[in-house]
Amino acid sequence: MSKLKSLLALAVLVLLPASTLNSQWKVEAGPYIGISWYNGDLNPSKQFYNIHPAFGGLLRYVFNDRLALRGNVLIAGVSGEYPAKDVYLPENNPDNYSFKRDLLDIAMLFEINLFSFDNPSLKKSAFTPYMAFGVGSVFYERYTEDNGSHNEKPSFVLSLPFGAGVKWKAGDRLNLGAEWTLRKIFADDLDVVGFDNSIDGSNPIGFSNTTITHNNDWCSVFGVYATFTILGRRDKCRDGF
Repeated sequence: MSKLKSLLALAVLVLLPASTLNSQWKVEAGPYIGISWYNGDLNPSKQFYNIHPAFGGLLRYVFNDRLALRGNVLIAGVSGEYPAKDVYLPENNPDNYSFKRDLLDIAMLFEINLFSFDNPSLKKSAFTPYMAFGVGSVFYERYTEDNGSHNEKPSFVLSLPFGAGVKWKAGDRLNLGAEWTLRKIFADDLDVVGFDNSIDGSNPIGFSNTTITHNNDWCSVFGVYATFTILGRRDKCRDGF
């Protein structure tokens, strides 16, 4: 137990000066533009396929040169069609089928810089790759059954966004970035566009799975952005340290 306390004390002594030197915070905001696409029953694995414009904005709170918390709001389009190459679906599905919808994506992500970035104590800290992960929600029209009738109902659905990118400090108050993020959507009805009235009106036209964990709908976004520092504080260098 005493050895553990000694190790913890040593870790505090080592990390405290570093955290003091890197103690800084700032708030950035800016526009985001890119492309989006869908993966699911109608597109199991192809990337950058049936792409649509994606656009929005982000707000980032920078804790230090390694860690930031970011919120973003995006409008992203997704679509799919059947028949499609290398896609085979079982019977009782329409021979010619397509869907297209727009998603409102709201997410909160942690960013972890792999290199020191924008550190006032280091000259060479103007570029870094980073990883991002967090939690979010997508908002779209979902087809639901209510008292025997089928309706479109706007709904929020849980999503888990994650991805990677790069940042470049282009000026004193300007940062540029590019990233690829994926969103695991906890629903399986992005490709559902209505109900088949030819049988009994209750079969969804699409390819849905009723379980929560075993679904296959994803949305990916590849984009570029610019952020401008709107608030900030940095510790001044002390005698060159």
